[in-house]
Amino acid sequence: MLNRLMSRRGAFGLTAGLAASFAAGRLSAQNQADPATLKRAGRTILNFRAWERYPASDIPQLSRFLDRNPDLSIQWVSAPFGRYRDVMIAEFVAQTALDVVQVPETELAGWADSGWLMPLDGLPGLETILAAATPTAVAGTKGLNGKTFALPFLSDAFGFAYDHEVLAKAGFAKTARNLDELRVQMQAVKKAGIDDFPLSLAMKKQPGQFWSLWATLYASGAELFDDANAPLFDKADHPLAAILDWYVAAINDWKFTSPDDLQRDWGATRTAIRSGTVKFGYMAQYALAEFNVWPDSKAAGKIRMGLVPGLERNDIGTVGYAHSVGLAAATKSKDAAWRTLRAYSGPDETGAFTMPRARLLSEGGRSPYPNLISDPEVSDLFKRMNGGDTSDFNTLSKIGRQRKGIKTTWYPEWEQFMMSQVQEALIKKTTVKAAITASAVEARRLAKS
Repeated sequence: MLNRLMSRRGAFGLTAGLAASFAAGRLSAQNQADPATLKRAGRTILNFRAWERYPASDIPQLSRFLDRNPDLSIQWVSAPFGRYRDVMIAEFVAQTALDVVQVPETELAGWADSGWLMPLDGLPGLETILAAATPTAVAGTKGLNGKTFALPFLSDAFGFAYDHEVLAKAGFAKTARNLDELRVQMQAVKKAGIDDFPLSLAMKKQPGQFWSLWATLYASGAELFDDANAPLFDKADHPLAAILDWYVAAINDWKFTSPDDLQRDWGATRTAIRSGTVKFGYMAQYALAEFNVWPDSKAAGKIRMGLVPGLERNDIGTVGYAHSVGLAAATKSKDAAWRTLRAYSGPDETGAFTMPRARLLSEGGRSPYPNLISDPEVSDLFKRMNGGDTSDFNTLSKIGRQRKGIKTTWYPEWEQFMMSQVQEALIKKTTVKAAITASAVEARRLAKS
């Protein structure tokens, strides 16, 4: 496993200088609240690693935690999500002193298998925290051996975000139930002169992307892998080929999706919807807060969240994610690090899920703890996010599930290969069939190596 991760590190061009700059904090660029406030006089210094788009509430809430725990100090360092996993590998390999680390869902299995994350089983309060989380969130904390290596952090499902005013202008009262209907609706929007490229698929080759493809796949009732993580998607009756054929046509033939989508991740699409330049896209539920609640949104009140159109229907499933936070195996301050992690991801000393609740309110959701949804302030936020209609929003929460295959050590490497193949098919440099075949061959090769 270490050789494979070192190989990935080389493939992405990591250098010792990059790792050093990460450790020095020079990659941190987000200042919703200054992480320097976490540097205290406490003798126990905890090295905390996070990706750059951390929730706005995190630093203030951790600061309040440190007010109550004056023996602690936190050295907080963040890096962009797209670079986070590879920079973290460099730090783990270099044996950098680490304590608490955010863990992307695709990395937990590999990092745990490499011995970089500490098993949490048996630590005080763990079972209470897991019992309060959704099954998807709990699954996101487990390694290959079934042990728990992290606590739930961020969890959400993807839906189909749409401008309901634009949809009405094009002559439709409801969103599409399947891809055929979606084609008709997008062509109508384009023909009406409302928008040349109304639909974003966000198909950039970048770790943790291709959410629209996964969401459409699950809405079509299919998996890419079986329970043993063997490929299913190259079988003759698998819907992946039909979905990709639709994507190819959307970009090249029907032309209601811009070729620029190959360089646009879903975060860029999220920003474009908020600015009013994109009208339809595949979004995590929490994005509705950005669209309809944030004061700088130019689309406020216009965006709704519907179920994801599949090949035939839209109520079978959708993709979700479950990021977590764990303890570095090499931590020299286990008790202090666990105390901090437990408050950060679970209940505080009073038993209240204070930090997760604040994170939910600042993010518009993403909470792995369903008990928080009944909170009056949370309920009010969701109504404002959804224009008063939470039916599809609540359904998405029930049918969302993690990507199959991520509980392997080779998934991140395979994902990058698959993305390259799909992108070449989208620009007709290769065929959909060839892209699928090559991706299946690579998955089987990696599983055996």
